[in-house]
Amino acid sequence: MTRKFWQAIRAAGVLTIGLGVVNVAQATYSSSHGSNCGGGGTNNPNCDTWTFNNQTSNTQGGITATASGWSNTVGSANILLDSAYITLNGSSGLGVRNNDCTGYSNCTGGTTGRDTNEGVSPEHSIDNNGRVDSILFSFTDKVNLTSFSAGWVSTDSDFTVLAYTGAGNPASLANQSYAGLLSNGWSLIGNFLGGTSTGAHDFANNTYSSYWLIGALNTFVGGDPAKAGNDYFKLISLAGCTCDNAPPGTPGCSTGGGGGGVPEPGTLLLMGAGLLGLTRFHTRRVLRLAV
Repeated sequence: MTRKFWQAIRAAGVLTIGLGVVNVAQATYSSSHGSNCGGGGTNNPNCDTWTFNNQTSNTQGGITATASGWSNTVGSANILLDSAYITLNGSSGLGVRNNDCTGYSNCTGGTTGRDTNEGVSPEHSIDNNGRVDSILFSFTDKVNLTSFSAGWVSTDSDFTVLAYTGAGNPASLANQSYAGLLSNGWSLIGNFLGGTSTGAHDFANNTYSSYWLIGALNTFVGGDPAKAGNDYFKLISLAGCTCDNAPPGTPGCSTGGGGGGVPEPGTLLLMGAGLLGLTRFHTRRVLRLAV
């Protein structure tokens, strides 16, 4: 065998060892939040729960979720989206009050309102009576939401969930249509029958994103028209898992989906160690040849 052949074999061995250490680190990656978050709903002990009682943001596991209201109130046909007021109630959670709210005592005011008429006013809940209300939840890191809890329901609580899976951050929802979101980086998680009861409303899925849009059953994105029009509910909490809980290589946890991720520091360190070993081998080879 020639000297160059053995030098190539040794170089490949050093690189293999470095990459092998990386693979071991990925295989044994764990988190204090747990590792089984697939479709858990509010009863999954490995999922965090973000609660919204008299507040529009909540932090759990180092990740903050912030709520903002939206509804299709722009134009005579109520097609385009516009920002809406979030209504707050300590026992039942978040609702939506549209910018074109009329006929109710609490239709004016600031960006949030204390909801005291929830039992008689659809304008204070997430509903699809005339316009389709939604709440955009923006997270400071990617999560796989699997459930929300309704703190108040009137008549029915069928709902629609979308998540942003495009590159970077989503464009503002203002002046977009619900249907148009699906061609602008948003994905339909599903249209779901929520029933007449409060409590957990599950929507198990495998998507990780920093942006989730939850609203009343939405016919603009495939919701059944026969089921829409009488859904009124309030959202008190969300349940889901962070990428810390996801197995290595989970789609959406490293790139895309509303803010790209970066390799874990430990992984970068181990890759650096492998490359350092290769560099040292090359340096020793040069020194021997010089002698």
